[in-house]
Amino acid sequence: MTNSTINGVAVMGRKGGIGKTTFAHLLALGAAWKGVPAYLFHTDDREPLSVNGRPYGYFDARDPKDLERLIGAVVNQDGLCIIDSGGNRPKFDQWIAETVDLVLIPVGPDEEDVVVGLEHMEMLEKAGAKKVRFILNKFPAVKVERDYVEREYYSRLPIDKVIGKMGDVRAVRTLRQSDKPAFQTPPSKVNNLARKLYFTVKDELDSERETAIRAA
Repeated sequence: MTNSTINGVAVMGRKGGIGKTTFAHLLALGAAWKGVPAYLFHTDDREPLSVNGRPYGYFDARDPKDLERLIGAVVNQDGLCIIDSGGNRPKFDQWIAETVDLVLIPVGPDEEDVVVGLEHMEMLEKAGAKKVRFILNKFPAVKVERDYVEREYYSRLPIDKVIGKMGDVRAVRTLRQSDKPAFQTPPSKVNNLARKLYFTVKDELDSERETAIRAA
């Protein structure tokens, strides 16, 4: 994306159940609550949600041509483009990796999550991704548990590529459900988590922009 007023973020992962869709909707919600226009593009093979009244745009972009067209339609506007990708279509995902400013890979406190996440990061970087970062999902609130998962799992991740830790808020599952009949404002814990994720991503995007300006 060449326009400086729009940022592109892809939430990707080759393993199911790591929180891709949840994080994509959380990020869009957090941006919206801060007054930033957010456009969420559904590219996963699953049927998109039926949405009604959400404070962010939600688009069916399973066809790569639709994704390119939709992103092109908003590229001259301010805001944040978010791609919810399943990471299971190599050519499509390579296009996403080369196009967006940031790729987020959620990783839970699980052996397979870490192994697959590291493999996916390496694959995306070889494919030309500008920046790939991990975000820790379902991070325990209890110190003993935090110490355990950090030692057993997260210590294997490159520390400079982990940008944030998100706690386990069960109510976020409502963001992955169709709106019946209309979207309801989530509980404060969900809204707070959404804002936290937005600022985490914003800081990462801003740091990239500052680095590019210094290098110019």
